[in-house]
Amino acid sequence: MATFSSRLSPKDTRKPSVFAGHHATVICNECNRSMVPRVVVYYGRPVKSVCPFCGATFTRFPSGLQKFLQRFHTRTLTIKHFRFFSLAAGFFGLTFMGSSKGMLPETLSTFALFGFVTFTALALAELVFQCIEQLANRLSHESNYYWATLVFVAWVLGSINNEFTVPIIMLSFAIILRGLIVGFGQIISNK
Repeated sequence: MATFSSRLSPKDTRKPSVFAGHHATVICNECNRSMVPRVVVYYGRPVKSVCPFCGATFTRFPSGLQKFLQRFHTRTLTIKHFRFFSLAAGFFGLTFMGSSKGMLPETLSTFALFGFVTFTALALAELVFQCIEQLANRLSHESNYYWATLVFVAWVLGSINNEFTVPIIMLSFAIILRGLIVGFGQIISNK
C-alpha cells in the first residue's frame, strides 16, 4: 500500500501570475501599462475598450506587427529630424562646393555629392511624412487613409506615365530609409 505524507508542500511564490502573458492582456496605447481592458458592448457586440488605469478608450488594439512597428514611430510630431537631414545635406553641399572650388581635396567631391543627394532625398521624404502626419493630426483622422491615398495616386501616376515610375520608387525607398533611421534614432534616445 502507498503511504502519503500529511505535510503539504510549500507554495512556490516565484511563479508568475496565472494572467501574466495571457492572451487577453494588451498594452494601453496611452499609459503603456499591461491591462485587461474593460469592454463596452452594445447589443452583444463589443464597441470600445476602456483602460482601467488611465480611462483611455480604444476601438481596436494593434496587432503583433503593428506593435513591432510602433517602436519605430512615436505619436509626437516634430521637425527635429527634418532639421537634421537638412543640416546634413547642407554640410555635404558645402563640402562639395569647397572641393569643386579647390579649397578642399578633390577626392571629397564624389563622397560629398553622394551625401548631398542622399540627405536631400531623406529631407524630402521627412517633409512628405511630416506633412501627411500633421494633416491627419490636425483633422483628427488616422493617417493610414492618407497614406493609402498617396499610394493610390502614385500607382495611377506610374501607370499613366512610365517616366514617373523611377522617381516614385526612389521616394518610397527614401521614406522607408527615413523611417529606419528615425526609428533607430528614437530607440537609441529612449534608452
